[in-house]
Amino acid sequence: MLQAEEQVIFHIDMNSYFASCEQQANPFLRGKPIGVCEHLGGIIIAPSIEAKKLGIKTACPVWEARKIYPKIILLHTDPEKYRNTTARFLEIFSAYTEEIEKYSIDEAFLNMTANLRGAAEPWAAASQIGLEIKAKMKKYVGDWIKCSIGIGPSKLIAKIGSELKKPDGLTVVPPDKIDTLYDQLKLTDIPGIASRTERNLNAIGIKTLRDLRDYPQSKLVAHFGIMGYHLSEIGQLRGSWRETEFGEQAPIKSMGHVYTLPKTSSDRKLALKVLYKLSEMVGRRLREAGMAGNIVHFVASVKGQDYAGKQKKLNYFTADGREIFMEAAKIFEENFGSPGSARNSKTFRLIGVTVAGLQPAANQQALFGSDRREKLLISALDKINDKYGDFTVARIPAWQAREVIRDSIGFGRMKEFKVKFKPGK
Repeated sequence: MLQAEEQVIFHIDMNSYFASCEQQANPFLRGKPIGVCEHLGGIIIAPSIEAKKLGIKTACPVWEARKIYPKIILLHTDPEKYRNTTARFLEIFSAYTEEIEKYSIDEAFLNMTANLRGAAEPWAAASQIGLEIKAKMKKYVGDWIKCSIGIGPSKLIAKIGSELKKPDGLTVVPPDKIDTLYDQLKLTDIPGIASRTERNLNAIGIKTLRDLRDYPQSKLVAHFGIMGYHLSEIGQLRGSWRETEFGEQAPIKSMGHVYTLPKTSSDRKLALKVLYKLSEMVGRRLREAGMAGNIVHFVASVKGQDYAGKQKKLNYFTADGREIFMEAAKIFEENFGSPGSARNSKTFRLIGVTVAGLQPAANQQALFGSDRREKLLISALDKINDKYGDFTVARIPAWQAREVIRDSIGFGRMKEFKVKFKPGK
C-alpha cells in the first residue's frame, strides 16, 4: 500500500502528435515519412515517427529534410484538428481523476493517488490503469494516436519515465526503483538540463547524473546562483517538474500571439495586416477569460538581432482588439517607420503582440453612444464566432488578413483549453 505522503503521478505524452493526427485523419499517410509545417518552405515542427527514424528531427529545415528523404510529404498545420483530438484524450483522462494538469497541447499530468490509496499493489495497479488508458485512446481517439506514459511518485520522475520508452511506451518507476535511473540517464535526459547547461556542468567536473547528485549544493549555488538549488534537487531526482499543486490555477499574467511570416519582409502594410489580426485574436481570448489589460507589448524579429520589442502602459484597461492594435501599431511605427516613411528599411520575420497588466474586466456602462455601439458590435461578433468559428465574421482589416495569417496552434494556452464533449460522441 502507499505510504501516507506517497503520490502516484502519471505523465502522458503523445508521440509525434501533429503528424499522428494527420495520419489518423488520412489513412493514405500512415506508415509514411511526413512533416507538419507552419510554412511549407520553413521548418518541420512535427515529423512523423517514420520521418524521425530516418533522422528528420523537430525543427529540421525543409531543405535538409528533403536532402535526407526527397519524397517526404509536407503538410500545413491544422490547429482545429489537433485541438479536437486533445479534447478527446482529456475527456478520457477526466474519467480517472479530476486532478489533471493540462501541460501542453500534447501532454498532461494526472494525479492518480486517490484512486490507488487502498490498493494492495498500487504500482502494479497504476500500470494496469496506464494500459486501460492506452486502450481507450485507441478506441475513442484513434488507433494511430500513440502515447508514452511515465508513472512515478513525482512529476519529475513521471516525466522522465515517459521519455524512456518511445513511441507508445509505458514505464513505472516506484520509489524503490528511482536509484536505477542513475544507470540509464545522461544529464540531458533530465528535463531542465539542455546542452548549454550540460557544458557548464562539465566545466566544473560534473559529467554524469551521479556526479551532479554528489556535488555539494553550496558549490552549485556559488557557481550558478539560485539555479544551483534547482540543479541540486534535480541531482537528487527530487521534487516535481515545474512544481505546482494539482488543481491550482496560477493567475494568467498576460495573453499574446506571435506569427512568423513565410519569409523575411519589409512590407509595412503586410505587417499591419498581421498585427491587426493578432490583436483581434488577443482581444477575443481576453474577453473569453473575462479579463482586460493596460499594458501592450509589441515584438518583432529584426535583422542583426534576435528580437526588438517595446511596451506601453495605458491609462485604461481594454479587451478590444481594435484598441490593442492601435496601441501596438504606434509602437511598431515608432520603431520601424510607417508605410512609405524613410525609416522603414528594417526587415522582420516574426511579429507579436501581448497584453499584460491583466485584471477581471469591469462591466462598466459606456459614457458615449459610440462606445456603447462598439461594445454591442463586439458582443455580436463574439456570439456569431462562438457558433460558427473564429473570424467567421470580423472587422475588415482582420478579414483582409485571412490569407496572410493562418490559424496557429498555441502550446502555452492550456489554462484556457476547454473540453467540449465525451468520448464516443
